[in-house]
Amino acid sequence: MLEKARRAGLDRIRGVGGIGVIPPDWRARLRERPARGFGTVFDRLKAAAATLRRDPRELWERRAELRATWDKRPDRDELLALLRKHRVLLAGLAVTMAFAAGDASFDGTISTSTPGQDHAQRVAVAYPPQVQSAPSSVRRYLNAIANGERLREQEVVQAAARATLERAKAEAAAATAGEWQPWMTSGATTPGAVLPGITGYVMPARGAFTSGFGSRWGTFHNGIDIAGPIGTPIYAVANGTVIDAGPAEGFGLWVRIRHDDGTITVYGHMYDFFVSRGERVPAGMQIARMGNRGDSTGPHLHFEVIMGGQHVDPRQWLALHGLNFG
Repeated sequence: MLEKARRAGLDRIRGVGGIGVIPPDWRARLRERPARGFGTVFDRLKAAAATLRRDPRELWERRAELRATWDKRPDRDELLALLRKHRVLLAGLAVTMAFAAGDASFDGTISTSTPGQDHAQRVAVAYPPQVQSAPSSVRRYLNAIANGERLREQEVVQAAARATLERAKAEAAAATAGEWQPWMTSGATTPGAVLPGITGYVMPARGAFTSGFGSRWGTFHNGIDIAGPIGTPIYAVANGTVIDAGPAEGFGLWVRIRHDDGTITVYGHMYDFFVSRGERVPAGMQIARMGNRGDSTGPHLHFEVIMGGQHVDPRQWLALHGLNFG
């Protein structure tokens, strides 16, 4: 009797899943069972699409049937009933998604909390955050260096102008008082100056002769180079007037002097200078200090001599005036 009742209970739930016994022909029964709800609409639309690919005219002839199928789609009440029927399943799915989201990382989440060490987070701002910043380039640093060089060159020019003005004031005051001044004679005895020789000329600087006049490194070297420590004094080789003092391309800072016989001498790569354009300078006066500015490979003085608009060998020109490198 017990065995008969158990079999009757299994027969009642046979074929519906759960804890019952699945009949061997469940696949055939599932195919024979009519589709309901969205399945019917989607299956017929899929079949219509396949028909459209085969023969568009057949789809046009079946338009009334397809319209009737579309009208049989579930309405609002049927959808609500379906949601109520599967509310437990939907609630479980929502809880699963919530727990899964808790383990995930969202870079787009905006938070005002303090981040931990070695952690980055976005903060609430009034403008879109900068996703990627432009990398620093060498050109940026070179421009900053060039700007600093321009500012320093301006300071050197201004300091030279102040020094020239102070000398002019001192000489004017002394002349008014009837006192003797160095510029009243051919020999210069101003502070930092050297006395010229019997020819009235002096060496432009003391140092080692490192490069001569002529071809060098595929170009023509218009002067000579005298190397020495930065700050080595540079002197006016003869009496003359300063025609230029300031920045110059390739030279960094330079001074150009036109002498009484029309010869022009050029002094380049200087650290700084103490004269101004238009100033009268005697032979042996310190006009600048040796530096390493401009296109230079080391601290030195680049010295040029121009006669009649043409560059001449400064070493030979100095030798003609009794000046030679030791």
